[in-house]
Amino acid sequence: MRLFVSYSRRDGIVTTELLRSLEIYLQGFCKPFIHCLAERGSKWEQIHVISSLVTSHAILIIKSPATSSSEWVKLEIGIATFLRIPVLELDSHDLVILHEVEHSHSPEPPPNSRSLPFPLLAAR
Repeated sequence: MRLFVSYSRRDGIVTTELLRSLEIYLQGFCKPFIHCLAERGSKWEQIHVISSLVTSHAILIIKSPATSSSEWVKLEIGIATFLRIPVLELDSHDLVILHEVEHSHSPEPPPNSRSLPFPLLAAR
């Protein structure tokens, strides 16, 4: 399954480090596309982003205060809606929790950590 991850880093809540943790987690059961982690250098980079979106099976919006004002996020949601691609939401604070769980050094995982993040996802 191909999953397009939409987010904004402008407010500093969603960071490249958090997105790397999410990518590692998601690679266990899907093929995520996270633009800031994709290879750079192509003069057709934006076409690659849109192509990844339209060929995905679902889109995951990482909700933060900056996503509501991001023109790119609005465009990505609009394209997904038009193409009837399912849109899921993950609150950015839940992403922070996932990151902390994965990087904790405790011998036992916290309760319900095996099911993160999908119980935290809400279909739009």
